[in-house]
Amino acid sequence: MTEQESSSDPPRPPRKDRLIQTRVPRDLEATLKEEARRRRLTVSHLIRNVLEDAFELVDGVVADVDQIVTDSVSLAKNVSRNARRLASSARVPETPASQPTSDLSDISDISHVYAWNEVVLHQSASCSSCGTQIERGERGFAGMSDTPERPRAWLCPACCEAL
Repeated sequence: MTEQESSSDPPRPPRKDRLIQTRVPRDLEATLKEEARRRRLTVSHLIRNVLEDAFELVDGVVADVDQIVTDSVSLAKNVSRNARRLASSARVPETPASQPTSDLSDISDISHVYAWNEVVLHQSASCSSCGTQIERGERGFAGMSDTPERPRAWLCPACCEAL
């Protein structure tokens, strides 16, 4: 005991909170003091509140991420299942390799095409209208169709211009 303390002074209750110290830059110190003053709190209380709020926020985000991942996995499974179902119902018997798809009776009929898309060919093709060979690297027009059993329709630039 010190001289100022006497046996008649009541004993101090032990502190419940723990003290943690840290160094902060001057501008952060000024910001903390100003915000504490504005909120009518001590700097210590402000920092304690900020830390508690930050941990609650992180816990909430982590919980939300877990739910988002669970929902995403479920959605992906549903999309995959539906895509497989659609793909299996849309399958059309393939044309045997020995049967040519450039039969002139099929080529001249381009009524199933609803649009033409200009492309640079990677493989040679024959114009469905005039039969001209469109070579690899040349510009041509690919027919867009919702009729997958029909052969791909191609147009050379001259025939597309004539449309």
